[in-house]
Amino acid sequence: MNFNWTDNVVTRALSKICDMVCLNVLWLICSIPIFTIGASTAALYTVMLKLVKNEEGYIFRGFFKAFKENFKQSTIMWLIILALAIVWWVDFNFAGSLGGNAGFVLTVIFILLGILLLSVMIYVFPLTARYENTIRSTFRNALILTIAKLPYTLLMILILVAAVVLSFWTVQTLMMAIPLWMLIGVSLLAWIYSWLLRRVFTIFEAAGEESDKQ
Repeated sequence: MNFNWTDNVVTRALSKICDMVCLNVLWLICSIPIFTIGASTAALYTVMLKLVKNEEGYIFRGFFKAFKENFKQSTIMWLIILALAIVWWVDFNFAGSLGGNAGFVLTVIFILLGILLLSVMIYVFPLTARYENTIRSTFRNALILTIAKLPYTLLMILILVAAVVLSFWTVQTLMMAIPLWMLIGVSLLAWIYSWLLRRVFTIFEAAGEESDKQ
């Protein structure tokens, strides 16, 4: 009996890992044109948010269905974020080149703005995957979650920054990290985020239950 239980756990774990590898490869392939990264990420979260609840169904079918359904909205949001990131990078470097107190103050301000932009980017695609909303409402909800669920926001930023820093720590770690990111890294990060986001999204689900009661 114990053997059967152990065998079942190992089989389910290997099945999850296989699903995550497949999702990672799908995300990479569908992100190659660059401008499709938003749609690819939304599709990844559509499947992953179900995966953490053991409701995954068909991985490939679910991914491509979500990719198609969210393509327009997710692409527009991705291009907006990309444009804002480029503007932020230019302004951040300009502030750093000023020197003195003014340069220091501006640098701190742009670091905070960069954290805010990163937070919004973390939230918008899972929100698109989970809820039907306009682009404006999705960005607004991402800002709400950034502040209302600040501990989760900071934790997800810390996880992302730690993963990137460790990957680029040395040439050796980078050489090991590249195949890991290509094989399972992105989907593993999305899996961790999805566990956290299940708790984060309770702020909207609780509000929805309250409105239903009224």
